[in-house]
Amino acid sequence: MGAIMNLQKHKRIVNKKMIQECRKTYCEYCGGRANCEPHHVHTVGSGGGDIRENLIQLCRSCHIQAHSGSISKTECITIIAEREGITTDEVYVINRRAKGYDVC
Repeated sequence: MGAIMNLQKHKRIVNKKMIQECRKTYCEYCGGRANCEPHHVHTVGSGGGDIRENLIQLCRSCHIQAHSGSISKTECITIIAEREGITTDEVYVINRRAKGYDVC
């Protein structure tokens, strides 16, 4: 019988205060009026955390487009990188680490 591996699931970062801090009155994609919660680029279901590098404020229309794939994760990550003053690669690494992955 083969060895059984004990794989622990990483606990997602939950921070309602950060969600509120990232909330804006305008859409960071189209510039229109926004009045909903920020969008998680890496979904909560996939372990995406409530961190600045995973949150982008979108209007309702852009939020729907992001979920349907009409607005790509890459586009959102590019906006986040510009907003945070870091590279898109850094946004990717920060999100991987937040999800519990070792990143060199």
